[in-house]
Amino acid sequence: FHRHPSTLYDCCCLVGDYSYKYPNIIMEGEQAVIHCDSTKGPFSMRFYRDWSPHGYDRAVELYEKNFFDDSHFFRAVPNFLVQFGITYSQDKELRKLMDEEIPDDPQLDPPIKFDVGVLSYAGSGPNSRSSQMFINYNAENSALGENPWETPFGIVEHGMDNVKQFYSYGDMPPWGKGPKQNKIYSGPDYINNNFPLIDKMKSCQVHRIHPGQDGHSVDNARRGIKEEEEEYDDDEAEEEEEEEEEHEEEEHDESEDDESEDDDHSGEDDEVEVAEEEALPEKEEEVASQHRELDSVDSVGLKGSSHLHHHRHLKIGRHEIPLSPMTGALALSSVVAVTFGILRLLRPQRKQGKTN
Repeated sequence: FHRHPSTLYDCCCLVGDYSYKYPNIIMEGEQAVIHCDSTKGPFSMRFYRDWSPHGYDRAVELYEKNFFDDSHFFRAVPNFLVQFGITYSQDKELRKLMDEEIPDDPQLDPPIKFDVGVLSYAGSGPNSRSSQMFINYNAENSALGENPWETPFGIVEHGMDNVKQFYSYGDMPPWGKGPKQNKIYSGPDYINNNFPLIDKMKSCQVHRIHPGQDGHSVDNARRGIKEEEEEYDDDEAEEEEEEEEEHEEEEHDESEDDESEDDDHSGEDDEVEVAEEEALPEKEEEVASQHRELDSVDSVGLKGSSHLHHHRHLKIGRHEIPLSPMTGALALSSVVAVTFGILRLLRPQRKQGKTN
C-alpha cells in the first residue's frame, strides 16, 4: 500500500496502484465489501479472495452468519493492533467455527505489505486460523506477516479513524493488564464487569462482488465504490436536513409562544385602557360639577383678583380638564393636608414607660 486509504474512492485507487506496481498480483477473483457499525462508529472493509482463498472464505462466512455481532474488541494495543473474533452466540454452528481451523495460505510474491488497516488472522502456529482476526495499527510492524498464518485477506477501506479509537486497557497478559482470552469464552459478563470501557461490534452487512459482475474490475470498482461513497454522503445529508428541520420547528414553536405571551400582555393593556375610557365620563362629570359650584363662589368672593384666573388643567388619562382658580386653590390645600398627614404618620412615637 502506498498511502493510507482515507476514503472509499482512495482505497479503490489503491487497488489500481497494486495492479500497476505488482502486475503478477491478480485481483480478478471474488471480493466482498463489509460494512460494520461499532460503539466508536461505522467502518467498512474489503476482502480479496486472490490474497488468501481459505482466509477469505472463512472470513466472509463468519460475517454473513453474524458471528461478530455484539462481540468485543478485546485486545486493543495502540500503535500495534486491535484483535477480535470471540462470539457470544449460543448457536452451536457458530461456536463450532471458533474451533474449526483452516489451512494456511502462502503469501503472494511479492508479499502484501502490512500497512495501516490490513486485516489478518491471529493464529498460534501452522494451520491454526479459525475466527480471531486483527487489524494493523502501524505500518512499521515489520514482524507481522512473516508467518504463513498471518497472510492478509483484506483492508479497512473507510472509518479507520474510528477503528483506532477502540478503548485499550493494555495488551493481554503476560504483556499487559488487559482481558484474559480464556475467560472471554464464558460470555460477555467477564468483560462487561471488569473492563466496561472496551468497545464492541454492533452488526455488519456483507456484499459479495463476483467475477464478471458489474463493479468487479478496477474501473467498475472505482465507479461502484464512488456510488457507495455518494450514497453514504446522501444519507449524511438527509440526516443533517432532518436535524435542521427539527431545529426550525423548535424555533417556530418558541416564536409562537412568545407571540402568545405578547398577545396576553396586549390584551391586559387593552382591558386597562378600556376601563379608563369607561370611567372617564364619570370623572369628567364629577369634576364639571365641582367646577360649577366653585365658579359660583368664585364669582361672589374673588372678583377683582384677576391674577388668580390663570386656568390650570387636570389630566385624566389622555384628556385634560380645565380648572378654575378656586379649584386650583382647593387642590393645593388638599395636597398640603395630605402631606402633613403623611409626616405625622412617619414621626416616631414616644415610648410609653412601664407602670407599676
